[in-house]
Amino acid sequence: MKKKLLLALSVFGMATIPLHSADAILLKANDNEFANVGLELAIWAQNNGRVTTNDQNSTNFSVEEARLYFSGQINPIVQFGANLDFADNTTLTPDGSARAHGDMQYTLVKNAFINFKFMPQAQVMAGLFLDPWSRVALGGSFIVPLENYNPGISEINTDGGNLLQVQLAQVGSSLNPNYNCNSSSGVCKFKPFINPLVPFGLGSDVGSSYRDAGIVLWGDIGKDAMIKYYLMAGNGKYDYEIGQNGKNNLKYGFRIEFTPTMLGYKGEPGYGDKDTYLGQRNTLTFGFAYQQQKIECGTEATTGATNWCPPAFDNGNYSGPSTTAKGYTFDVLWEQKFGDFVPNFQAAWLDQKDLGYAKAGSSVAQPEAQGYYLQTQLLYDRYVGIGKPALALRYENDENKNYYTYNGNFVTAKVSMTDIFFNYYIDGENANISLGAQIVSPNSDLKNATADSKGQLKSFTDYTLALSTAF
Repeated sequence: MKKKLLLALSVFGMATIPLHSADAILLKANDNEFANVGLELAIWAQNNGRVTTNDQNSTNFSVEEARLYFSGQINPIVQFGANLDFADNTTLTPDGSARAHGDMQYTLVKNAFINFKFMPQAQVMAGLFLDPWSRVALGGSFIVPLENYNPGISEINTDGGNLLQVQLAQVGSSLNPNYNCNSSSGVCKFKPFINPLVPFGLGSDVGSSYRDAGIVLWGDIGKDAMIKYYLMAGNGKYDYEIGQNGKNNLKYGFRIEFTPTMLGYKGEPGYGDKDTYLGQRNTLTFGFAYQQQKIECGTEATTGATNWCPPAFDNGNYSGPSTTAKGYTFDVLWEQKFGDFVPNFQAAWLDQKDLGYAKAGSSVAQPEAQGYYLQTQLLYDRYVGIGKPALALRYENDENKNYYTYNGNFVTAKVSMTDIFFNYYIDGENANISLGAQIVSPNSDLKNATADSKGQLKSFTDYTLALSTAF
């Protein structure tokens, strides 16, 4: 033990010396027992458009990510990993002049898991980890630097919600039916747009919508990871302990990926998926996933009140039968190198249904969130100056049904997002620069449903310069 400690201290001491390696620091006790330590940074400069009619343009600088990560193994079977995300030093609150960023307001652990690798085909992971729901959840977005994986919806919900908030004492019975109120403060905000890319995970309870606490059986089968699978049980979004469910019902789900290796493509080994291999691997991977979690009324966890219904049941105002929220997704990634050019194409369709209950007058329905995205990048795989240039395009369209109301009827609220980015890869994933814009367009139904006397949502454009490094 003393030798291990001395080795670790010596390596950390040397870590202060500037190194020109993109590899993580290796803490090695012997060939079978070691740990990798690294640091990821993302620094953003943005010009943010007006989210609402009573908002104004603003220019902001932020630390989008400052992460210390650890990964390693005790022996070839017992492996571990953890991420520590540091708080942003410019925690901004939307007040009409500053944008609410996705950076961390508190320093916390985002990943913490132990993995038992019995064989590549059969592994068991337990702890807090990325939810195996979609490619976005498993790998994050790298080609397009998306804040919170989708800044458009994040800004509508966070900034729009704050800028259009009202006091219940001021509006009384004329309160917009799409607004929910805090019983303590009396502040009312419109209910957030449901993002179909986000799984039924713990979400903000752990600082990330794409993680959940639970256990997963996973592995890859066949040559070059022809098939990869995940079977998971977790706390889920509708968690009894945080007051989102009347009873202690877990979330269950699975994901399966298939790569036609017989055509010369290679699959994606390892737990996560990548957004791009930057010409290092030709791959064509199809993925399908399903998840479900039962939601029902019951006893409130903190007060013990019986006949209590969770927020998903029309903000607790509807005492209906139990329902099982279900989610489906299908996605595909294709990347192949042709000479000096590497095209990358991705697409996904997502559907989440039976998400509790909502009311429009005397009508009761079950909300549904659907969406799809198309994403592509063309990389020129030769150095131009100190890096390799690429052009990335992304289009996403999401909609919420049976959720928002207007003039006493349900409406279909939609948000579309178009991204255009120029990427410059200085050292692949380890050092890169992105410059581009995202155009966010809520439809008229969403604008009308969330409007109040202060204003309403509007289309806006964010311009972003993102610098990122990984060591």
